[in-house]
Amino acid sequence: MKTLKQLVVVIAILSLPVLMSACATVPPQPQVKATILARTGDIVHLFHGGNKMAKEEFCLKEIVPVYRYFGRRYKEAAEVGKVRITGYVGDHYLEGVVIEGNIKDDDVAMKPNSACIIRLPGPEEK
Repeated sequence: MKTLKQLVVVIAILSLPVLMSACATVPPQPQVKATILARTGDIVHLFHGGNKMAKEEFCLKEIVPVYRYFGRRYKEAAEVGKVRITGYVGDHYLEGVVIEGNIKDDDVAMKPNSACIIRLPGPEEK
């Protein structure tokens, strides 16, 4: 019985490199990152962080341009759409509706003295 156990252990140890090489030959799978866009008519949240100046400057039913930063170290910006402010969501967010363009997370709704970061609501928030 003792030799049978030793034989099983030896066979297991000898077959380990074969099993490991079989696992190592699987190529890595490419990662796909989905980009979610808000199109005309979709609801977005504008994060202002509780800034009193932003709360005062962004008025209800106002149309605000939205910019996307790109380029080396995000120094360049281009207007990608417009959002109409429709209400407040808690202490840190405004709610808006996209009226023009395609808007992604981390785009920026800007006015001369303040700005808000766009956050797309998740499926559970819609």
